[in-house]
Amino acid sequence: MKAKDDDEDDDSPEAACHRSGDVSIGAVQERLSVGIERTETGAVRVRKVNYDEMQEIPVALRTESVEVQRVQINRPVAEEYGPRQEGATLIVPVFEYVPVTESKLMLKEEVRITKSTSKVNAVHRASVQKQALIVERRDGELGDWVEENG
Repeated sequence: MKAKDDDEDDDSPEAACHRSGDVSIGAVQERLSVGIERTETGAVRVRKVNYDEMQEIPVALRTESVEVQRVQINRPVAEEYGPRQEGATLIVPVFEYVPVTESKLMLKEEVRITKSTSKVNAVHRASVQKQALIVERRDGELGDWVEENG
C-alpha cells in the first residue's frame, strides 16, 4: 500500500520536482515606502496692538511780570538826566518846565518799573502712541491659546 500512496503523491508539484531533479526555492520580496504626513502639534500667533498712553512730562514754566509804580517827586533839579537801574528796578525820570517868576527845571515824578521773574514747576500730560506685540502659543489643534511672557 505504501507504493500506492507514493503513486498518489507523485502528482504533487514537489514530487514532480524531485523526479525531474529540479529544486524549488520560494522567494519573497518586501517593499518599503517612506512618506511624510503633516500633523499639527501646535501653533504660534503674533498680534500687534496699538494703544495710547498718557505720560506726565515735567516742564519748568517761567513767567515774567512787570509792576509799574508812579512816584510823585515835585523837586527842582539843576539838569535833566537819563534813566537809571537800581537792582531789578528801572527808574525813568519825567521832567517838566514849570513857570515861576523864574523858570526852573522841576522833577515832577519818577516812574519805577520793576521786572520780576517767577518759576513754576508744572507737569504737562501728553498722549503718546505705543505698540506692543502679543505672542500666543497653542498646543495641538484644539488647545487653548496661551500668551507667552518674555
